[in-house]
Amino acid sequence: MQTTRLSRLILAGITWLFGLVCFSSLAQLSPANEDCVSINQQAGLMVDYIEQAPYRQAIPSKLASFAYSNEQSYQDYLDYAQKLIAQRNPRAMMACPISTPSYQRLAQQQKWLGPVKVIQLLAPFELHHPNNDKAVLLIHGLTDSPFHFHDLAWFFYQQGYDVRTLLLPGHGTAPSDLVNTDYRQWQQAADYAISRSSEDYSELYLGGFSTGGALILRHLLKHPKNSEQVKGLLLWSPASKAASNWAWLAKPASWFRTWLSKDADIDFAKYESFATNAGAQVYSLMKLLGKELKQAEQLPAIPLLMVASQYDQTINTQASLAILQRWQQANPQLQHQLIYYGDQQSLPAGLSEQVQLNIPRCATASCEQIQQVAHTATINAPSNPYYGENGVYRNCSHYLKDIPSYLRCKQNNEVVKGETRKQNLQRYATFQRLTYNPYYQQMLQQINAFMQP
Repeated sequence: MQTTRLSRLILAGITWLFGLVCFSSLAQLSPANEDCVSINQQAGLMVDYIEQAPYRQAIPSKLASFAYSNEQSYQDYLDYAQKLIAQRNPRAMMACPISTPSYQRLAQQQKWLGPVKVIQLLAPFELHHPNNDKAVLLIHGLTDSPFHFHDLAWFFYQQGYDVRTLLLPGHGTAPSDLVNTDYRQWQQAADYAISRSSEDYSELYLGGFSTGGALILRHLLKHPKNSEQVKGLLLWSPASKAASNWAWLAKPASWFRTWLSKDADIDFAKYESFATNAGAQVYSLMKLLGKELKQAEQLPAIPLLMVASQYDQTINTQASLAILQRWQQANPQLQHQLIYYGDQQSLPAGLSEQVQLNIPRCATASCEQIQQVAHTATINAPSNPYYGENGVYRNCSHYLKDIPSYLRCKQNNEVVKGETRKQNLQRYATFQRLTYNPYYQQMLQQINAFMQP
């Protein structure tokens, strides 16, 4: 007993010391007036951030985990998530002069005063109307945060829906929190959010991006009763199968390698450094979903709208389209829809006749310069002040092994945008992974039509 207590004291001391060292490093690296915008404009410091990792490690805390019980209200959950981010995110209180319509509405609801802070932008949130009985629940993807739904949340709110978002465990703090997270924790959180919202609203739409889409599908397969309130599914590039044939190696690699890649971690809303365990967990989730879909005797009778890009370099789009085709065949009486960024010839045989297909066409000069829609692009508007066409942030992680190219991608005025296919990287000297949807308005029109009674 004494030995165990001594071990705990030693571990606590080591944890405290580690946190102290991290804060000391952060204080030395970060200018006193640094904010989430200026940090993206200091290319000279980015290499230092990669090497010294001031934002890669979460702050040690003793906050108890959330029970994810339906007896706890969604406001209870939101309050918990705020405390979690405040305690574990090393830049939670950093100024972040990024304003979206969703933030402005939240600021009114919450009576926030003073400059915008990181925590106010990336925390899970709820936009609500008085005495409303219909809602949209949105679940983000791996390494992302609820900030990625600020644009879509505002659209749904304007259509008269309450909007809820969820923060998956291990997210919203620092990349190190995904080193030991398990996909079952993500599923538990998603199950709670869907079940709680199904009780709170008589009309519910479920929307998921990437990993969020996989979690929603698994929930509906396991809890068919909760589908009674669900009026429709909205899935953006759902996590069905990894695009890489080597994704299975993430599991054995996680036994002896902590990080698949180490980045500067200057993106306040998405982890840039990628924990090997994160890849292993999402691979396990997708593999299990595929097995459960094959074994399911029937699929929920819910209309499905899917948004997918033929050129997605993260998710195997053909596997996602196979899910849509299976969904259509199981419920042929319902009208399912596909918004597809690609060539119709690349679709599975018969799918274009089975579902309502929309392949947007480029209508602007800026759109014509884009080299395919990336996995990271589908849910953000071109007007997004952070990820949009003229946004602050640039996704250049594909150049981490070539720092001069990485810095050019971050700084140069002439940068081609699109999906990081091998052909594009070879063709263009400086290439940025696309972080907004050039067909966003057309997508909103389709979604609006899909949700009409």
